[in-house]
Amino acid sequence: MSFIKNMSIEDLFKIALKIIINTLVIFIILMLVLGLAKTVYSIKELLPIEHFADGFNHIITDILSFSVILELFRSFIEYFKAERFRLHSMMDPFIIFVVREVIIILYTHEGIKWQNIIGFAILVLSLGIVRTLAIIYTPETINKK
Repeated sequence: MSFIKNMSIEDLFKIALKIIINTLVIFIILMLVLGLAKTVYSIKELLPIEHFADGFNHIITDILSFSVILELFRSFIEYFKAERFRLHSMMDPFIIFVVREVIIILYTHEGIKWQNIIGFAILVLSLGIVRTLAIIYTPETINKK
């Protein structure tokens, strides 16, 4: 009990934060395993011969969605390690999400206008520029100058 009396509020906060972060990491791993299991289980949709294309489209969508979730969870783990948000690691899931949407639209042969493609291209270019600038101008490099 004397251990708790000698502990400062900051120390208590750090211990509580570590417990919460470790719980979240376990939860993230569980969600990734469940997501992977769902993606693998969706292979059963390929079995009906007459609906092979529809099942394949669904599996491609699931795999691309899983990659977005994987990248998002990676950025959360990066936050837990660095104890701060890094803009470049937060931009990765957004870039992957936009590219996923473009791939799904093009793969499913939905009608897409050239204006939408240009809009997606500008969005990906903008996100790429922001990510690049975030890597070049990190707080560490700014503090060194």
